[in-house]
Amino acid sequence: MDWLVYIGYIAMVVIIVFLSMKLGKYVDVIDAKSNISGAFIGGVLLAAVTSLPELFTSLSAVWVVKENSLVIGNILGSDLINLAFFGVILLIFGRGLKKNKFSKFYYIALTVLLGMYALTEIGLAFADYIQIGWYSLVSPLMLVLYVVFIYKMPKEAEKSDSDADDGLTLKQAVIRFSVCAVVLIGSSIAMTYLTDMVADKLNLGKTFAGALFLGVATSLPELISSFELCRRGNYNAATGNIIGSNIFNFTILFVADVFSFMPETSSVYLYNVDSMWLLIFGAMAAVTTMAMMAVNNAKRELPIKRVGVYAFNIIPPVLYILYLLISTGIIAF
Repeated sequence: MDWLVYIGYIAMVVIIVFLSMKLGKYVDVIDAKSNISGAFIGGVLLAAVTSLPELFTSLSAVWVVKENSLVIGNILGSDLINLAFFGVILLIFGRGLKKNKFSKFYYIALTVLLGMYALTEIGLAFADYIQIGWYSLVSPLMLVLYVVFIYKMPKEAEKSDSDADDGLTLKQAVIRFSVCAVVLIGSSIAMTYLTDMVADKLNLGKTFAGALFLGVATSLPELISSFELCRRGNYNAATGNIIGSNIFNFTILFVADVFSFMPETSSVYLYNVDSMWLLIFGAMAAVTTMAMMAVNNAKRELPIKRVGVYAFNIIPPVLYILYLLISTGIIAF
């Protein structure tokens, strides 16, 4: 029965939202009570955990449902959604940005992200020429850029944006954080099956379905946890979570490509109109996010500065809406 598929999809979304709120809470406590930098906690620890849905759904797409075209839509769609809704979150909590500065490290991180977009474009455009067997030569370069990102990341604790207590000890927060991460894995695998079913029921293209249903659902951990962190005033960990998750997502292509050797599957670098628009809009969203940070970090506090921050935060959501309008044929190019 069709309605069971839709109810199952909604149920998984609700579960992921609940877990994400808890993850944001526990990360805030860990940031406040540990000697680890907020950038590292958000950009590596939280980013890796909130990207587990993308990882396991991508592996399930390759091995279980054998729809490799879901992978590129999932990764690129999730990254665009992350930056789009991060812009919305910062619009909601924009007042808090007046007394917060973005770490200069995030300029490096966004540059790494743009490099990954460029590599993906090469992988998609020249898929037939840069493969050894089934494996693309672009994939290991994704891992190299991720290592650069980790290497450049500040490891030592800086002044935390958080003064969270919540009645939890550091040990309790770490244990509960780990439990939520494990449950997320099961939810992620279930989400892959449900997305494939929804795509079939609605007769949607697999890349578009990956970008819309799978991309939205698997991005919820990043978005909800970042919303919770910004609500608590911890912009440092929230920013690291979004950007770190986007970078981690691209390394999933490295993993998915390794396991895409089965003869009945296609390459994970599947070029089509949807992936082209996701690449273009995703890269534009990354550039405007970097511009927003530069304006916010400017020393002179002028009224035009706040206007510029709000304006740049509006662009990524507009780009995502534009992608949806183009993909559904409402706007034709």
